[in-house]
Amino acid sequence: AQAVASAGPCASGVGSGCADLAEGNALIQALQEKSAANKERNEKEARDAYYMKNYPDWFQAAGKTLIKKQSDGTFVAVDDAELESLKRDNRLTLETAKSMGGRVVDYTQKPILVLKE
Repeated sequence: AQAVASAGPCASGVGSGCADLAEGNALIQALQEKSAANKERNEKEARDAYYMKNYPDWFQAAGKTLIKKQSDGTFVAVDDAELESLKRDNRLTLETAKSMGGRVVDYTQKPILVLKE
């Protein structure tokens, strides 16, 4: 039997094994470069999706609601009184989660409350 030798890691188009995995194929190299360029955005998108799938229910049990800030995309937890105040002042909007760089609606997530600033 012939053993398979690992060329090294290649994740998101970055790593010592990427060149070996591309085997000189220009399309694969271009895709690796595109992945490397989008790595930070893709990681943030995956992290935000994880937060919105796993934490809203936990915060809700603690009497808080998770809201995304429109200005910088970070999240803040507010209590019920502050939530009602934000709603009354019309400072909240509803956003449908998207994936793949905003090209595809992610129906696995609930709509997100977004704080208008």
